[in-house]
Formats: sequence, structure tokens, C-alpha cells
Amino acid sequence: MLSILASGTLVSDPRQRTTAAGKPYATASLRVPVEDSEAMLVSVIAFAADAVAAILALTKGDACAIAGRGKLTSWTKDGEEKHGLSVVADKVLTVYQIDKK
Repeated sequence: MLSILASGTLVSDPRQRTTAAGKPYATASLRVPVEDSEAMLVSVIAFAADAVAAILALTKGDACAIAGRGKLTSWTKDGEEKHGLSVVADKVLTVYQIDKK
């Protein structure tokens, strides 16, 4: 398992869902720039109440930073191998949460 800290922009509006046990969670996709390469797509899922609330306050194109546990993923699209990352976000930081001192 990897400890991840990533920042980028949402590629679509986040979605709120509910587990079979009735607990709410949120999912999102984050486009993260990568030095000297194509941007990486990060699939984000959050179960912690504060992380869920922070993600659901965002919309497509908004910037955020996430911290959590991740694993590398890969798939083939149109014959081309793509790589990404799946992260269970424990913390989410957005510009809406920053207060001036």
C-alpha cells in the first residue's frame, strides 16, 4: 500500500453513494499533472465524513488535494496501455477550506 498526497483538478462532478449498510461515501476522478508525461487519472473514494463533505462541495474543474492510501492501476484503451491510481482519501483540502489570517 502507498501513502499518497496528490493535487489536481476534478474531471467530473463527484458522486455521493451509499454502502449496503447505509453509510454514505463519495467518489471522484482527479486529473493530476505528472512531470515529463501525460497527466495521471486518480480515482478517489472517501468514507470519512469530513472527506466526503469536502469532495461533495466541489464540481468539475475545481482543484483539490487528497491524502490517503493508494494503489497503482492499469488498463488498455484503444489498444494503448494507460496507468492510474486509486486512492481511499482520508483527508481532502480545497480552496474553500482555507481561511485568511
